[in-house]
Amino acid sequence: RINTFVNRTTADSKVNIEQIGSFNTITVQQTGTKNNYLDYYSTGDYNTVNVTQSGNSSTQANYSEIKVGTGNNANYNTINVTQQSTGGAKGAFVTIEGSNNSLILQQKDSGNHYANVNLSGGNKNVDVTQTGSGAHMANVTLSGNPVDLSLTQGGSAQQFYSINYSCATA
Repeated sequence: RINTFVNRTTADSKVNIEQIGSFNTITVQQTGTKNNYLDYYSTGDYNTVNVTQSGNSSTQANYSEIKVGTGNNANYNTINVTQQSTGGAKGAFVTIEGSNNSLILQQKDSGNHYANVNLSGGNKNVDVTQTGSGAHMANVTLSGNPVDLSLTQGGSAQQFYSINYSCATA
């Protein structure tokens, strides 16, 4: 999905927001010389989403695709995505369905960084940081019981993590 975005014919910043429900708040800040994109969808109440995309290179690319949840089952979620590029492409595909989840996702520096975070159910606290010049990739899927996760990828060597967590009590 990142390659499709980077290779598209337009270089415009683009924001699409569809918000249904009450009391959702989104703040989007996009700066830089090229690309930037956000497609956001949300339903439910009291969700807060903050996205900052910036860059200083003519080849800079940021990309976010965020969906919060469906109906009244997606309340009180907080999502903070920061993508700061000094030349590397960024991507974040965030899906949160459930209540009382917190996601802090930071992608910065010159590396190509990819993060796909899917949370299902409630009471999850996830912090993902990708820095450096390496092409870091993270695929995180968490469902079931409450969980806290802190994932840091940095440096010049590529790091790839795929984390799946599904736990339920009988």
